[in-house]
Amino acid sequence: MRIMFAVPCYWPSQDGVTIITSYLAGGLAAKGHDVFVLTSAGNGGLQVLPEEDSHDGVKIRRMRVHTRWPLFIKGRDKKSTKAVYRKAVQDFAPDVLVVVCAQTWTLDWILPCLKNLDCVKIFYSHGYSAWKTDVSCGSYLKKRDVVGAWAAYRADRYYKKLHRYIRLFDRTIYLSEDSNAAVYAKQYGLTNGRVLKNAIDDRFFDEDMRHGYEEKACISYLFVANYNQNKNQEMLIRAFGEAKIGKSRLVLVGFEENAYYERLLEVIREKVDGQPDKEVQFYIHVSRDTVIDLYRTCDVFTCSSLSENYPIVAHEAAATGMPVISTNVGIYDRIDGAYIVEDTAQMKRAMEELYHDAGERARRGQAAYEWVCGQGCRIRDKVEWMERDMREMVEKR
Repeated sequence: MRIMFAVPCYWPSQDGVTIITSYLAGGLAAKGHDVFVLTSAGNGGLQVLPEEDSHDGVKIRRMRVHTRWPLFIKGRDKKSTKAVYRKAVQDFAPDVLVVVCAQTWTLDWILPCLKNLDCVKIFYSHGYSAWKTDVSCGSYLKKRDVVGAWAAYRADRYYKKLHRYIRLFDRTIYLSEDSNAAVYAKQYGLTNGRVLKNAIDDRFFDEDMRHGYEEKACISYLFVANYNQNKNQEMLIRAFGEAKIGKSRLVLVGFEENAYYERLLEVIREKVDGQPDKEVQFYIHVSRDTVIDLYRTCDVFTCSSLSENYPIVAHEAAATGMPVISTNVGIYDRIDGAYIVEDTAQMKRAMEELYHDAGERARRGQAAYEWVCGQGCRIRDKVEWMERDMREMVEKR
């Protein structure tokens, strides 16, 4: 089959959307399918990456798209427009088009053309972070935040119409039965959805990835997430800086430097500098092998996000037997042994407890590992599911 993915971010990024799309696209290519990915360069299209590329047997083409959703989506040059996107679909003539993520150019620019696309169409949702059932533009206006009020209004209008377009897809894929995208589908009576939960790289289940919980001279806290306000790394840095712990390290793995990254440097100067036993390490543009090695060598996984749906990093951490500390987002509260926190003060106390108590790290880490082993998270099963579903829909056309 000729399979095209339109996804806002892709290799060499290391975020959740990229990881999931990469193992599906690469797995389908390994099965002999002709797979093409149309994506955007990182940092709002400013990152310097080749326009044409390939990885794991997948052909890649990058545009340079700046998205500040829902205020605007615009290409940074003449090769990065909605017309170019639509022509790329037409020229590749896929048997299957997979559109990944709402609230970005990959979906929004193709919506007017859906009825005219002569192929199987799949919408792969990673959740709707801006969908609200109780929108109040007035709360923004009271703060004299006109831009915030306008954004809330635009997002509300978007989601009141989106269901009409989702019906035009042959298949919609959700990350879990109770993701907000699946809840949205139930509210609007959409019936073309199926659940395909995230998968974990098989390497995470290797024996040398399994954590021991011995006393250590230095404890490392890890968070793997792009640097942005929703991931809220500022909260982690503040909690780490305030925690009453000894020799320790906070390891933050993101994709690129940006304005929020610069803000984090300011918080480090405010909260961590002057404490010689504490170190904050940033990783940027690192390989997948490096990320996996950090899961193996760090001690505690932390998540400070304001919202999540079905984060793959949570499953990766659990597969290594790492104890997990997280805000109450996504599926973190379902992970056996996870330490759920509500604010910076609780994050600080959780860091302190797991720093000083190796037995508690062991108890929570082992519980997380046993939980993930029952989740059916192998990549090969997800790729085979995707291929089978695609083939059945192509044959029915």
